Amino acid sequence: MQEPMSRQEQELLNEFQRKREIIDATWAKMTQLMAEATEHKLVLEALAKVDPGRKCFRLVGDVLVERTVGETMPAVDKNKGNLEGVVQTLQKQIEAMKKDLQEFQTKHKIRIRSESEVAAEDAAAAKAKEAAAKGGSQGVLVSKS
Repeated sequence: MQEPMSRQEQELLNEFQRKREIIDATWAKMTQLMAEATEHKLVLEALAKVDPGRKCFRLVGDVLVERTVGETMPAVDKNKGNLEGVVQTLQKQIEAMKKDLQEFQTKHKIRIRSESEVAAEDAAAAKAKEAAAKGGSQGVLVSKS
């Protein structure tokens, strides 16, 4: 059986979880921005085959703006570059956060157990409890001679 955690241990665990959640959220945002950059790339590839004077529409915020392909391509390319820059920044931040998390984990001797380890420990505890119950119910018969 596990012994209850102290308040300090619980606070350390909460801090560890918070750090992991921040890394996960940053990773999700980076993945989203990478997908957007890929979409921009596909749009640029499609527009490269079209006459620069041709009319096209671009969504800017909530407004649909009419432009020419020649006017739109530089803006889309600039946005793609900005997205790629933000992705690189987020990658560096994630690496720094992972390093910080690893140091925190090492400093406070936090060990992550897999589900199979937890299941094995639970099974061992149940076996020990069962053995104790069987051992406790066994009696000794002593005869008076």
